[in-house]
Amino acid sequence: MIQQDPWTRPADAAPEGHGALEAEERFHDLLSRLPAAAYTCDAQGRITFFNRAAEKVWGRAPMLRHEQDRFCGALRLFTPEGEPVPHDRCWMARALETGAAHNGLEIVIEQPSGDLVVALAHAHPLRDRQGTVTGAVNVLVDITDQKRAEQERRELEAQVLHAQKLESLGVLAGGIAHDFNNLLTVITAQASLALGEVSFPSPLASMLQEISIAAERAADLARQMLAYSGRGTFVTQHVRLDTVVREMAVLLRTIVSKGATLELDLSRACVDGDATHLRQVVMNLITNASDALAGKPGVIRLRAGVQKLSAPRSSACMTEPLPPGDYAVVEVEDSGEGMSESVLARIFDPFFTTKVGGRGLGLAAVLGIVRAHRGLVDVTSRPGKGTTFTLFLPIAVEHVSILPGASDEAFSSCHCSHGTILVVDDEDAVRRVAHRVLERAGYRVLVATDGREGERMFHEHRHEIGAVIADLTMGEIGGIELIRALRGIDPALPVLLMSGYSSEDSAPLSCLGVPFLAKPFTANMLVTAVREALAGPGGCAGISAA
Repeated sequence: MIQQDPWTRPADAAPEGHGALEAEERFHDLLSRLPAAAYTCDAQGRITFFNRAAEKVWGRAPMLRHEQDRFCGALRLFTPEGEPVPHDRCWMARALETGAAHNGLEIVIEQPSGDLVVALAHAHPLRDRQGTVTGAVNVLVDITDQKRAEQERRELEAQVLHAQKLESLGVLAGGIAHDFNNLLTVITAQASLALGEVSFPSPLASMLQEISIAAERAADLARQMLAYSGRGTFVTQHVRLDTVVREMAVLLRTIVSKGATLELDLSRACVDGDATHLRQVVMNLITNASDALAGKPGVIRLRAGVQKLSAPRSSACMTEPLPPGDYAVVEVEDSGEGMSESVLARIFDPFFTTKVGGRGLGLAAVLGIVRAHRGLVDVTSRPGKGTTFTLFLPIAVEHVSILPGASDEAFSSCHCSHGTILVVDDEDAVRRVAHRVLERAGYRVLVATDGREGERMFHEHRHEIGAVIADLTMGEIGGIELIRALRGIDPALPVLLMSGYSSEDSAPLSCLGVPFLAKPFTANMLVTAVREALAGPGGCAGISAA
């Protein structure tokens, strides 16, 4: 005895005629109660029944037993890859053609409204008692929300991975710039010392000046790398973004390409930030927008104002979203060629550029500066539709006192000083050049290779040492920890912190009231910074006559 599949044809279990019709009605009644979309076709593929869920999935009600609506009531069908699927090749048609079930096959349904519905099709043939295929039933399980959630999850994962990659590159760039600045400190300081030993004009002086110029260009590159890493030198003050842009308006119009129009839409927007770095951000974005126009006529719009975020705002290049609140906003929009998805995914990578001769650090610096201001960068771009950069900057950043750089002219030791200076740095070359510079300036110099040795030497020579110069980033005991320990012994001790990372930790520096000198520096810059530190409150008290 052959057991019939109860899902195939209920009429088979009843006598022909009236009983068969009753069985079919019961079958259709069962399908109408299903939460999933379900419909049936006859052997020619004409739709004989559909439930309300099917009408909802299709977005329309097909005509029953009509040649125009065969195999499926959808307007159009597609594969998950977007390839069109003719109705006579859909899963229902295949079930009728092959007499076999087709289960769990994904199909995309286009509704008359243009909306797309993703469904899993379960098509089963219906047979009579002789085994002849008399029709088919198809159940469509709507998985649109599930697919959308999966897509959002994949996009979020990609966004997090991208942001983590950018942060990793930032750490790498910051580390390289730190070591680079230590080397440049030796080059710039030694060059300025050597310039002080030669007479002008002379070929040697000219060569030393070329070394100094090249070192400054290298230092500028390191500063851009530090800006990308978010560890550059920041002088925090109250800044009106609209005023900053207005002051730059003439300069900005000179850098846009010929035929381009720069439109400004500015309203009051105040932040606590570094005005110099914010100017660099605006300059880099306008330069990028001008490059996007590729010399063709177009419009660049620069807007500044305040925007309220009612919900958290996220970005592909940031790991954490911005919380709701009021933000100062800078937006730069261009009518250029736009960017492909592959280019858009890499625009903030350091050294990535599509411009011949470009360094690929402009937008990387923008990202680093905005991150350092605890802000967010958002980018939208489509090929042929232009690009829009939107920056969100919150209020309030801790303040830190940064010593202004002195000129990098030839070092002069004519203004001699007296006293003992303790230099603590884990870089041997930096210790040597600092020792030479300060010794030529008239100071007696003690050196220590790390924070622990610096603390020991201070205890041994406490009554001789008039000031301490320490590197910010060392091994076990860093500059901040060392200064805290020494200030615990002598609260009036004049100190100076220096680092190739610049003001990487502004809050502790602000609390300690410690001046800071960014590497690389020239001989004059170091001596000037030391004299200013000694001239501060309590500075002279620690100096003993030579």
